[in-house]
Amino acid sequence: MLSLIPMIVMSTSAQTPPALLANVHKIVCMGDSITAAGVEPNGFVTVMDKTLREVYPGHKIEFVGVGIGGQKAPDMHARFKRDVIAKHPDLVTISVGVNDVWHDFRDPAWTKRVPTGDSGRGVKLDVHLAELEAMVSEAEAAHIKVVMLSPTVIYEDLGCDENKRLDKYISAQRSLAKRHNAIYVDLNRAFKTAISGYQKVAGKTHLLLTTDGVHMNDQGNALMAAQILSSMGVPLPDRIKPQ
Repeated sequence: MLSLIPMIVMSTSAQTPPALLANVHKIVCMGDSITAAGVEPNGFVTVMDKTLREVYPGHKIEFVGVGIGGQKAPDMHARFKRDVIAKHPDLVTISVGVNDVWHDFRDPAWTKRVPTGDSGRGVKLDVHLAELEAMVSEAEAAHIKVVMLSPTVIYEDLGCDENKRLDKYISAQRSLAKRHNAIYVDLNRAFKTAISGYQKVAGKTHLLLTTDGVHMNDQGNALMAAQILSSMGVPLPDRIKPQ
């Protein structure tokens, strides 16, 4: 499938980083397999790194990806001090929730879907929130800025039960971010907008932003990067206007 969303390349005209990034020189990205793949050549972490180097050449920011496939909120909290706090970042992005919901809809052997969503392999909402809030609080105590990333989607079937349940986790995450005065990047909304618009004219014949309904293709990574950077106050250029 042809790339519909090009990698972001910004003008160097903006030299002063936004307030959020003014004193930021290291960013750690905590997450699951989506974040683990984010450090690959066209991954969202790499796209953000290249973009900020281009737009703010005088402001060096190091990106460190600490994503591990299959992990959920309790797994990430268990290694948060080692993989985030001990690296002494100025800012951390936390991406968690897809597996907490998705795995409850898969059997233990990962061979079939469990339509009732009660396989016991997921993480209940109250536990998910407690573990996520613990990570946010630990970051705050270490004077690390927090940017929370909403889960994206579970399959590009936006009306499936997985996505309906995921909506509840996203709503609770948003409230948690508000309580802690943390930035919340609603990637889920951006993905739904892009996917639903595409499906209205193209039907449900092709995946738009993912390779398998969950993990990002180049377009999905580019959209993630664009949304995160925009939420941080980084201006996005118009690259499609006539020259």
